[in-house]
This record gives sequence, structure tokens and C-alpha cells, in this order.
Amino acid sequence: MKNISESELEVMQVLWKKGECTSLEIISEVTKKKEWKNNTIMTLVSRLASKEFIEVIRDKGSLLLYKPKISEYDYKSKETNNFIEKLYEGSINNMLVAFAKSKKLNKKDLEDLMKLVEDEEDK
Repeated sequence: MKNISESELEVMQVLWKKGECTSLEIISEVTKKKEWKNNTIMTLVSRLASKEFIEVIRDKGSLLLYKPKISEYDYKSKETNNFIEKLYEGSINNMLVAFAKSKKLNKKDLEDLMKLVEDEEDK
């Protein structure tokens, strides 16, 4: 599967939130956060369609609707696995140790992780 760029991710976040949108709805939502031109946003939409991350649906004539073909959860899972594989040799343990050593995990985070592990063991 191809990757989504940071800019393209702005468009995907709109689609994940809304489900499906017209180009005007996408532009309206993206320009609330970014000062991008309409053409720039539509270029990103076009790229996402060519990478097959979004579906283009012709609705009642000439109106186009855009809809994500991958869920936010599935995309984040794929990217998380790629990240762990690339930087931590596929080991979640190595990643957590690195986070703990860099003080990125506070006591509450560690307690939550321990509860998650305990819950998984009980299944």
C-alpha cells in the first residue's frame, strides 16, 4: 500500500470525520485549519483518488462525492506497524522501553499499559 503524505492526511481526516463529502465540503473543512488554495486541496484529493485511498462517486448527475476507501483505524494500524517495524525491529517492547527511558510515559500511562496487558492476559 502506498503512503499518505502529511498534506494528504489533512484531506483524509476530513473524509474520515464526515464519511463522504463534495469538493466544496472538503475545501471548506480544510481551509478552517490551513490557508491553502482550492486548487491545492483538489490536487491532494486527486492524488488520494489515484493512490486509491478515496473513492469518487458520481451522484445525481455531475456532482462528485468523495469517500474514504480505508478506515482511519486501518490506516493508523498500518502506519503504527510500519513505524514499529522500521525503528524498533518489530518489537513493541523495544518501543515502550525507549519511550519510558525518554520520560515520554508518565506513571498514569504505565498504569494504563499494565491494565491493558492484564486485560489481554485474561482473555
